[in-house]
Amino acid sequence: MNLLHLLGMSALMGIGVFLLTIPLRNLALRSGFVAMPNERSSHREPTPLGGGLAFVVPVTVAWFTLALLRQDPVLMATALLGLGLAMIGYMDDRRRVRPGLRLWAQVLASGTLAALILWKARGAQSLDHVALVLAAALMLTWSANLFNFMDGLDGLATTESLFVALGGLGLAVATGADAGFALALAALAGGLLGFLPWNAPKARIFMGDVGSTWLGFTLAALAIQDSVRLPGLLSAWMILPALFVADATVCVIRRALRGENVMAGHRAHAYQNLSRWFGSHGRVVLLFLACNLCLLPAVWLSVARPEWRWVLFVLVYAVAVGGAAFARSGVHGVADPETRKAMGMG
Repeated sequence: MNLLHLLGMSALMGIGVFLLTIPLRNLALRSGFVAMPNERSSHREPTPLGGGLAFVVPVTVAWFTLALLRQDPVLMATALLGLGLAMIGYMDDRRRVRPGLRLWAQVLASGTLAALILWKARGAQSLDHVALVLAAALMLTWSANLFNFMDGLDGLATTESLFVALGGLGLAVATGADAGFALALAALAGGLLGFLPWNAPKARIFMGDVGSTWLGFTLAALAIQDSVRLPGLLSAWMILPALFVADATVCVIRRALRGENVMAGHRAHAYQNLSRWFGSHGRVVLLFLACNLCLLPAVWLSVARPEWRWVLFVLVYAVAVGGAAFARSGVHGVADPETRKAMGMG
């Protein structure tokens, strides 16, 4: 695997996405396509939306080209189905799509891709194991939604996705993955690097549902593909996004137990509570980044010592879930200005 090719792909995507974000942002401002602050949001000023298009479109083109050149139907399907979900996300950003319709589209895309991945890897007999297809489809659907749920602070979803993409790229290179798969991850990482300067605190444009839904779906798709190639990598891929998975899952479970509509907007995620405690988006992003870096030894050990991989997985998620619970994920009103004032902190 040629390192220069990987760096070249990342650089090309990064420069292209950075430049493409400029006209997208200007167009959003001129057309009034902005996110207005409300009682559920974490930003205080109108901010342009739809920035996810800046990386979705170039990376999809890169993946489509790689799929054609390498005759890879799975990467082709990932590119096309991901683009379809991104367009639904864009429509949702513009005029709101019914949650049920959006969910059914995600389930259909996830089921289709899960079946294709397993069929290509294992042949027709894999489809006899319906449980495998259902588990992969559930993973894809949940990932698409959890990244959407977790996209609520400047730069948080972008840096988390970049961490997972780079971690996955490291796994691919270390374990001898196909060059096309590694190039696909390099394209994604480069695109996110190009978008990050526009989205980092204080964000000048938001990625919107078009970007967050696409990221959740495609990252899970790449993780499943690599785990089918080497089943021992599944735990490593699942450790990489542990912070996002833990926060989103704890929040959904707590709200569901109270009988709330888990698809409705709110400000009860751990990261949202932390942003109010710290009074800063940037500090929360740095905290997540520092915690993510602490996951890397567990990722490495899960590959180097495969007999420990599920023990490491359980330990990592026990800590991540504990952290989310400690930060009161799923609990409303934590560190709201009214609460802080009542406690003599505001």
